[in-house]
Amino acid sequence: MIEHDVHVVEGISDGVVALDHGVKIAEGSFDEVATNERVVEAYLGLRAAETK
Repeated sequence: MIEHDVHVVEGISDGVVALDHGVKIAEGSFDEVATNERVVEAYLGLRAAETK
């Protein structure tokens, strides 16, 4: 299933894969993927250190 609403993904998924321009950049639990530095940078345009 492809879903862009992160609240939906968090509520229904056991595992998550994040893509950046069709390339897998992270895979794991929602928390692992949502806090992955490459995912944060790709989706928010920020480095993880900048969000703290």
